[in-house]
Order: sequence, then C-alpha cells, then structure tokens
Amino acid sequence: MSAPTDGFALLRGASVGGLSALVTVAAHTSGGGMPPSDAAIVLLAVVSAAIGYATAAAPTPAAPRAQLLMILTAAQSVGHLLLTAVDGHHHGSMLTQQMFAAHVVAILVGALAIRGAEHGIRRAVTSLREALPLLAVLVVDESRIAPELPVYRLPGTPRLLDLSGCGNRGPPALRT
Repeated sequence: MSAPTDGFALLRGASVGGLSALVTVAAHTSGGGMPPSDAAIVLLAVVSAAIGYATAAAPTPAAPRAQLLMILTAAQSVGHLLLTAVDGHHHGSMLTQQMFAAHVVAILVGALAIRGAEHGIRRAVTSLREALPLLAVLVVDESRIAPELPVYRLPGTPRLLDLSGCGNRGPPALRT
C-alpha cells in the first residue's frame, strides 16, 4: 500500500486519539481494574488527544503498520500508568496477567480497526473520484435552463409613502 496522504494522516491521528482513550479504559476495566474517576477520564482524554496529534504530525515511514502498533502500545502504556497514578488502583503499578492480555488485545483490535477505516476511506474516495465526473455529465443539462423572468415596474414614485400633497386633504366642497 502507498503511504497515506495528509488527509489519511489526520484520519489516523483522530482515530488513534479517540480509540486509545476508549480502548484503554475498556481494557483496564476488563482486566480487573476499577472504573476510572472523572479526573482520570479528563486527563486520559487530554493525553489521548496529544498522542493523536503527534500521530497525525509524524511522518509515516515505509512500515506504517509497525508505527501504528508502536503508537498504540505507547498510548496503552501511558493510559495504564495514568489510570493507575490518578485513581491509585489496587494492583499498584504492576500489571496482572489478565490486564496485560486485555491491553495487548486492545492494541491489536485498535490497529485492525484503524487500518480497516483507512482502507475503507481510501476505497470510498477512489470510487467517488471515478463516479463524480460521470454524475456531472448526467446531471448538467444546459438546454433546460429557465429563461429570465420579466421585471414589472409600477408607474409612479419609487417612495414607499407618497406624501407630496396630491389628493383630497380637506372636507368635501359645498354644492350650491
């Protein structure tokens, strides 16, 4: 596959940032950790956004899959340490085997989801590039453009209220 363009780098960064926070909490909780507090969720969101931005800004090497796995591994590690430090979970800073397995599964599932999204978007953009010129030929029919509507003007003053003094202003005239 070719290296992603800037649009795909932004997609990858947003996916890594959003998915890493969600999957870190899910893996940490399913691995035996306690659900995170509000402060931990806010800090995790900030850290995940920074990781996502760094992912989008980093140049993609010849092996984007390996880079994606390394970034997701770093995001899971930082997220685990953050959840452990902020909430002071019962297992301390050491990982249990169940939690380690949950984080590894989260890394693999996240990488597959992000690569699948990139591949799907790439195919959709390619299909649109091929279909849009055909649609433009089918939709645009210049012979059916409606003629201009005539403009009608009322004779008289262009003012909204005509206060020039014409008209009856007094009582009716007496007839004798």
